Amino acid sequence: MWIFNIAVLRTKRQYLAAILANLSIVCTGCAMAWTSPVESKLIHILRSPLSSVPTDAEFSWIGSILALGSLAGPPLAGYIAHRFGRKMALLGGGVLFAIAFILFVTTSTVAQILVGRFLQGCGIGFALAITPLYVCEIATTQRRGSLGSLLQVSMTLGMLLVYSTGPYVSYSAMQYILLAVPVVFCLAFSQMPETPHYYIAHGRYADASRSLEYIRGEPIEELQDEFGSMQRSVEESIRNRGTIGELFRGHANRRALFICTGIIVLQQLSGINPVQFYTQTIFEKTGSAVKPELASIIIGGVQVVASMVTVLSLDRLGRRPYLLISSGGMCCALVALGTYFYLESQRAVGDASLDRLAFLPVLSLVVFTAAFCLGFGPIAWLLIGEMFAPNIKSFASSIVSSTCWGVAFFVLFYFSSLDKAIGTHWLFWTFAICTAGAFLFTYLFVIETKGMSLPEIQAQLNETVPVVINDKP
Repeated sequence: MWIFNIAVLRTKRQYLAAILANLSIVCTGCAMAWTSPVESKLIHILRSPLSSVPTDAEFSWIGSILALGSLAGPPLAGYIAHRFGRKMALLGGGVLFAIAFILFVTTSTVAQILVGRFLQGCGIGFALAITPLYVCEIATTQRRGSLGSLLQVSMTLGMLLVYSTGPYVSYSAMQYILLAVPVVFCLAFSQMPETPHYYIAHGRYADASRSLEYIRGEPIEELQDEFGSMQRSVEESIRNRGTIGELFRGHANRRALFICTGIIVLQQLSGINPVQFYTQTIFEKTGSAVKPELASIIIGGVQVVASMVTVLSLDRLGRRPYLLISSGGMCCALVALGTYFYLESQRAVGDASLDRLAFLPVLSLVVFTAAFCLGFGPIAWLLIGEMFAPNIKSFASSIVSSTCWGVAFFVLFYFSSLDKAIGTHWLFWTFAICTAGAFLFTYLFVIETKGMSLPEIQAQLNETVPVVINDKP
């Protein structure tokens, strides 16, 4: 019996490797939610490590510089992954996260916090660029979808960790708790193998055989078919290496780039990053009866559950329906939240009539985050993997990622300034208008890719007759 259990465990090593690799995404979630409890600590001088309260401009930089780091990280991560391996690139990202939290623990100046936030952003760039690649290269064809979908769940788990611990401990204790995540990741993931694809690409076939043998938990003699198929695939991709110009030559590639870039821009203009970064601050402004700390935990828990629902049902319902449901749900929630803030701004002193709507901010943000995690969160990145050929996928991903973090920096940097300039209600109504635009964009331009092969997707992008695959001679 125990021999059978050991055999089963060996066949599950790809799950272990994927889970440990996604600890880097948990670090990403921690970094993205970090400002939510920290901003309230920095405002109160007795709870802050700083000698004075940061200015509004400094708070804007603390929130937004993360996006600049995320923009700078992927090119370096890609070079390290190609030159030294996917494993080394992921461990490098873990080191960046660890250094950032050490800087936060020892800080006494805003400048040191900004350096730490920039390094966190670089770590995010490493994690988001390399984790999907590592998981894709170690997973079997049957498990690639389920293991790849761990990314969104892992990110929301990292956010939930911050929301559930940050408000209840001191500033320093919070940094030590979060520092444990990249440390555990580096120690555990260092025991995992490099991907066979990397070794094959560098002509190290013996190392590739040992890596595949470990991941599958079977003798290499029983894996010759898979190894041969993997070798042919990697060598063909090297021979047919694409160029960035190919993205703009064919109609299908141009249309795919337009769809993916449009979706990612609208994702950022929905206001998701300000909501995730400043959840606790937003709830403090509502004056709701629900404690901001508890409301943040509720939001974090909803994100995890919604992400899991998407993982389990995405291949059944399809991409377009989920994107339409997601954008529609976000729009309704943002309209309701903006309306609450408008009524709050118009309320006379001593007027208690709005107390009956005290539940609305929590309900609105719960619906908003759930709707985002159902569609625009995971599917925006999934479409890149489905619409482009392997030899140009990296170029498309780089362009879309750069656009994503450029827009994210703009939204985060000007969030506080716009809040003061036009009012919180108009700020959320503006986000609502953008999500309404996302619904319209999805309905008019986004194609369904569920259950379709790359040739079928490319044919639909070319607006030609769907490809009929006939295996008969």
